[in-house]
Amino acid sequence: MISNDFDARRAGLRMPAEWEPMAATWLGWPVLDNREELWGAHYDEVCRAFGLLARTIARYQRCIVAAHAPLAAMAREICGPQVTVVPMAVEDNWLRDCGPVFLVDENRLTQTAVGFRFNAWGEKYHPHDGCQRAAADITALAQVPLVQSDMVLEGGAFYVDGQGTLLTTESCLLHDNRNPGMRKADIEAELRRMLGVQKIVWLPGNPAEVETDGHVDGIASFIAPGRVLFNAADPDQGDYYRAMQENRRALELATDVQGRRFEILDLPVPRGAQNHGSARFCDIYANYILVNGAVISTAFDVPQDEQAREVFARAFPDRRIELLPISAISLGGGATHCATQQQPMLGSRLAVCELAAASRA
Repeated sequence: MISNDFDARRAGLRMPAEWEPMAATWLGWPVLDNREELWGAHYDEVCRAFGLLARTIARYQRCIVAAHAPLAAMAREICGPQVTVVPMAVEDNWLRDCGPVFLVDENRLTQTAVGFRFNAWGEKYHPHDGCQRAAADITALAQVPLVQSDMVLEGGAFYVDGQGTLLTTESCLLHDNRNPGMRKADIEAELRRMLGVQKIVWLPGNPAEVETDGHVDGIASFIAPGRVLFNAADPDQGDYYRAMQENRRALELATDVQGRRFEILDLPVPRGAQNHGSARFCDIYANYILVNGAVISTAFDVPQDEQAREVFARAFPDRRIELLPISAISLGGGATHCATQQQPMLGSRLAVCELAAASRA
């Protein structure tokens, strides 16, 4: 239901930061039909990589795989018994971008989900009707009420610090393939209304990025209030380096809702990773996820893997560092963060019986 009366802050709701306790991680499953240009001959390898990611998540918290219905049995076999697989209409694996965003109340007793319109990153892929339904389908299974916005927005296009600050990019949210009738002020107002944030920090982004027009989860992420993990390119990377430098400068000049300057921690860029000639290959560590007790990212079998591990250890000293050999996922233009959506801990009604029944369907 699209609601113009909903206001997250007025309702006492906020989107938790990703380091806060989670009840579950929802993970998309790759689809080959109509997405052959993403996976091609590597599809089997990609599925094995998704299976490893799912099993790793399940070691720390519940992992629920949302699989395109004809692929649910295959996903169940690859993922194993510790992972719940539910069949859905969703035609793509990038669940972060089309699934719901979970909000919590001030006392962390209830959840409300919000959903946004999804147009496949500016009508880049078809069909995407099942992806447009994903927020409603997931929240129905989770038995969490859903409020819909009419604005186009993908989950990878923003990060929150859980205290009222949101980080996003101009290259994505202001692109005319998303909301051509909305001004910057209109977009900011809708972000505040739907997500309960107070301050929006705009980075330039990366307009040359071919899949998402420069999602922020490939550039920078909050790791604590006032602290940001940054995808630091190398000087010999030309236009990409210059774009990242512009983003760094914007971060250096910005403050959060509390007026704090950001402490920036740099992640290296993997150099020489096997990209199989893909122009959309997501060769970054910055597209990582947090689960209870761990941080999960991609190992590219390059020297920078160990440097990235050390940076993650500084960023999250109380978490186990899991760098997984799942670079096949990057062929699709995203990585672990793009493929997942977290559901926060607290009075979580995950509809265990309903999910179990659906997984057997």
